[in-house]
Amino acid sequence: MLNIMIVDDEMLIREGLAKIIGKESPCFRVVGQFPDGEDALRHLPELEVDVVITDIRMPVIDGLELIKSLRATHPHIRSILMSGFTEFEYAREAIRVSAVDYLLKPINKEQLFELLYRLHDEQETSREKEALHRQRLIHTCLHSEAVAEYVWEELSLPRPYFVAFVQRAGTEESEHTQECGRSLDNFDPEWLFDRLAVQHRLQVFIFYFAEAPGAEAVHRIGKLLTGDAFHGGTDGRVLAGSSNVYNDAKKLKAAYLEAKLACDSGIYGHALRYYAPYGAIGDRTSPPQVQEITAAEWEFVTEQLHLLHLAPLQEWIQRRFERLRSEAASPEAIAETCTLIEEAAAAEIRELKGIFESPAYAGRKERLLACLSFSEMKQLFLSCFMGALSELQEARKEMGSKAVETVKRWIAENYSRHVELNTLANLVFLTPSYLSKLFKHETGLTLTEYIAEIRLKNAKRLLRTEPRMKVHQIGAEVGYPDPAYFNKLFKKMVGVTPNEYKKML
Repeated sequence: MLNIMIVDDEMLIREGLAKIIGKESPCFRVVGQFPDGEDALRHLPELEVDVVITDIRMPVIDGLELIKSLRATHPHIRSILMSGFTEFEYAREAIRVSAVDYLLKPINKEQLFELLYRLHDEQETSREKEALHRQRLIHTCLHSEAVAEYVWEELSLPRPYFVAFVQRAGTEESEHTQECGRSLDNFDPEWLFDRLAVQHRLQVFIFYFAEAPGAEAVHRIGKLLTGDAFHGGTDGRVLAGSSNVYNDAKKLKAAYLEAKLACDSGIYGHALRYYAPYGAIGDRTSPPQVQEITAAEWEFVTEQLHLLHLAPLQEWIQRRFERLRSEAASPEAIAETCTLIEEAAAAEIRELKGIFESPAYAGRKERLLACLSFSEMKQLFLSCFMGALSELQEARKEMGSKAVETVKRWIAENYSRHVELNTLANLVFLTPSYLSKLFKHETGLTLTEYIAEIRLKNAKRLLRTEPRMKVHQIGAEVGYPDPAYFNKLFKKMVGVTPNEYKKML
């Protein structure tokens, strides 16, 4: 919208121009009419003016002096000079001091509106560029820990006071973005705001005011941001929160965080439309921190992970989420807790890392942060985490027999070597505890029992086929360099000592 001031000492001309301009288009608005330049300058601070249409000859301060003053103090205001034909030479100086154009009286409406429409288009282009630059600077302010001084020097807010609004909406951003600005303009063309997309389904609106707005005005915007008229009657949830009123650009991040806390409080409710001002959410100044998993707690979880006991793991996650609910944790704290659990589990079971990195599980954190309720976040994480464990369980069932056969072949070829359980587990890409459980299930023996059985089977073979070898040599050959231990184990498993067995042949 082009805000126009008319300055002319003839009242009929002022009022006539204001009337025809007001009728021409909603893009044009006459914000003031004054009889001379002095009166116009006195009222200028109270008005938002884009264009001044001024007569050239007026008492006190004439049009030429008015244009010079505007050029010095308000360089963004464009000027249009009006005069009679006999004053044309005099008007050339005005053109040199940057009057936009020169219109002869009586004013030709076609020329006037051709000029105003051109100025309107130029203004829109300029404002779009300014808004884009301002939004980039604001984005830096909202997301940087320390803002460089040049940002504050370049950042100029269009009005002195502002309130931040954060909105989470179930509508897809591409659809929502297309209509949001138009919807707001339809409700109040006086509103001036910047809109920034922060993450999927989360937006920040910075509304600017000439004077500090009251609670009712802020509430009206908040309710609009969550209302059906703004969202086209969608059935999706919409959450919004607002900050306190500020008049210092360096408070932009503080305002954003306040509005976000107020908005995030809505994830614990059930209403489709939720709005809360910052002052209504209690004495919270920052979101709760993520709580680490205690050593005792993780010892239990680790055991269940290795055994792939899904029911106890699901119950444990449910308890963790109940703690998050009791603390009214922010969506970011919830998402970080979920990431912590996943990373700890993947560190314990390497196969999980591969599952979590697969395309089916991509963007989990972003999807969590896009949720509009606590229960939705919990359900999404449980679905992903327990789904990954179930996938691992199925994969292990398929590869279980193959893994056991691989280990048995390795033992048959290397039975005399000292071997650690970890080595065998790494051989088949399983955890040691799971390999032990799987091997016992498949063979009926523990790994230690199976290795001993293979070694003693070969010891009996050597006792039969190598009569020249001493008993202690045979023991060392099959992996038992301690003769006493070899004799003791042989008698325990075979029923006789090696020498007695040899005599029985």
